[in-house]
Amino acid sequence: MHRYGQLDEPMDLDDKFKFFIEPAFGPRAVFSTAVRTGIRMADPPKGYPHDWHSGIGAYGRLYGDSFARNGAESIGRFSASTLLHEDPRYRRSSSTFVPMRIAHALSYTFVDRTDGGSLTPAISNFTGAAANGFIGNLYLPPGFDNLTHAGQRSIDAFGGLAGQNLLQEFAPDLGHALRKIHVPHIPLPPVWWTGDK
Repeated sequence: MHRYGQLDEPMDLDDKFKFFIEPAFGPRAVFSTAVRTGIRMADPPKGYPHDWHSGIGAYGRLYGDSFARNGAESIGRFSASTLLHEDPRYRRSSSTFVPMRIAHALSYTFVDRTDGGSLTPAISNFTGAAANGFIGNLYLPPGFDNLTHAGQRSIDAFGGLAGQNLLQEFAPDLGHALRKIHVPHIPLPPVWWTGDK
């Protein structure tokens, strides 16, 4: 059983909210954003002013940037998916040929299914990536709050969606390989305080 029902069952509004919004604002997001921000602090974006790359204030600004961008992306994807009746769930390839599986995962960045199961352009992915890129124009330092940088951030976000699809395609294989060599399971914070663990 899929977390949000079987893949051949349409998602309702509540399912889509849990799929997009809860993971973006729950404890797991707080934890993962903190880790990503620590990595960004080690190598801050070049050209950022001093108060964006040194000290606790910089950590807070970079944390807020990551949290805002991920939240905007999730809200954008949720809104478009709901309005356009897109089913955002990834469907793994039935092929065992690795290049075909890679191509399948990458194509799912551009194409989704409708709630009825038909193929449709993944407008929600484009909307979410644009929201991720352009939200920073409201608060990032001068020189980084322009159309060029917003476009670059949007492309990065879209690439992240492609990476998520690749991970979903190959995660079961990776999990099986890790179990074979007895790598322990690392517990993660819950998606939401009352949600799935």
